[in-house]
Amino acid sequence: MLCIFGIANYTFAQNAIDKYLTGTNNFKVVGSASDGLLNPQDLDFEPGTDTWWVLNYEGNTGSVSIFFDANKPTQASEFRRDSHAGHFMIRASAIAIGDNGNFATVHEIQNTNSQSPTFMGPALWSTDTSIFARLEQSNWDPSTLLGSHLDMLHQSPFAMGIAHDNANAYWVFDGYSGNICKYDFKAPHIVGGDDHADGEIYRYTDVTVKRKSGVPSHMALDKQNNWLYIVDGGNNRIIRMKTTSGNDAGGLSPDPGANEPLAKYRNMTGATVEELVTGGLTSPCGIDYKDDRIVVTDNATGEIVIYDVSSAPATEVGRIQSDAGIMGVRIDWDNGIWFVNRNKRQLVKIENANVPTNVAGISSEANLLVYPVPAQDVLNVEWNGEDAIVMLVDVTGRTMYQNSMTGKKLTINSSTLPSGMYTLILRTDKQAIARKVLIE
Repeated sequence: MLCIFGIANYTFAQNAIDKYLTGTNNFKVVGSASDGLLNPQDLDFEPGTDTWWVLNYEGNTGSVSIFFDANKPTQASEFRRDSHAGHFMIRASAIAIGDNGNFATVHEIQNTNSQSPTFMGPALWSTDTSIFARLEQSNWDPSTLLGSHLDMLHQSPFAMGIAHDNANAYWVFDGYSGNICKYDFKAPHIVGGDDHADGEIYRYTDVTVKRKSGVPSHMALDKQNNWLYIVDGGNNRIIRMKTTSGNDAGGLSPDPGANEPLAKYRNMTGATVEELVTGGLTSPCGIDYKDDRIVVTDNATGEIVIYDVSSAPATEVGRIQSDAGIMGVRIDWDNGIWFVNRNKRQLVKIENANVPTNVAGISSEANLLVYPVPAQDVLNVEWNGEDAIVMLVDVTGRTMYQNSMTGKKLTINSSTLPSGMYTLILRTDKQAIARKVLIE
């Protein structure tokens, strides 16, 4: 275990993230090459769980390493590569997991099997491990469907970053066109299908960014204040965009070679953009936000830089020194900082005794009881916590049930729902907890 002190222009830490600049930071290696980490680019966790997904970049395909009970004595890992990853996860640069049981990836490549210059774009997948890289697996057998992907949209080649917004909507860093887009998959097609007809793309043509080849430009969304934090890697800066701003300036036409009948493709202009950081970074890559702080990784120097973003431009709070090759970074529900290092093929969590844990975070998952599983006529939800919203989401990401929970128990009439695997999501103002449930 490596011990490093965070020393910088730090004075007095009141924000929990600032506490990493005091005391001793222990860099705990949670995953390595033995867990299938090949060329890790990014990472994310399923909301309200200790399950982490690490995204591997591969030249002709792509893959993930999944860590269950991460950083616990019961930790286990699985390496997964979908049979059609050479099309839907090739040269993967970034991952974002939503709160409905789905996740999306983007890819640093222009096209795979199309002459269209704007062919590639984000792909949608399920975090259900009975689906991902398990269903519809074949060697491109024409009699079977296209692997386990749930959906794919085009128009954004060389995509370098992605952030979840809501439901099946995601923000994408388009490195080919050099701007930011919002993609909404709406209702995904069947597992392995290919119907994109309901997809919507909103392109913010005057929010300009620049791709840095080989180094992703990750993004993070502050959903409470509607700020999208963006690593603009090619310009060595950090910006943020107000996602509720901007005006519809008219329709756009997809490249005809992409053969994509979108429901909407709109040109958005006039969004509010603020420049936060313009110096002091050599090769920015990863980013995450929590409580008026962003953490940014520098791929070249190995530094993790903490900034106060309560106003613009941002104020640098301090730096934590790790190793060169650091890529994506995430702050978990418990104020833990996790990152991946491409050069060392590692998943790492920073542990510091001075950092306060969040009592409203994962520790409260034990207060949720869901039974019986499998369910038939009824599904009971018991929750010893604050008011919540309870949803049941099917494997395609559709919300099949939603209700408010103000008491300690909620009984769902599951007999009206189709049989199958669902994700039960309990969401409060502070957190989201997800549970897999089977309805027969």
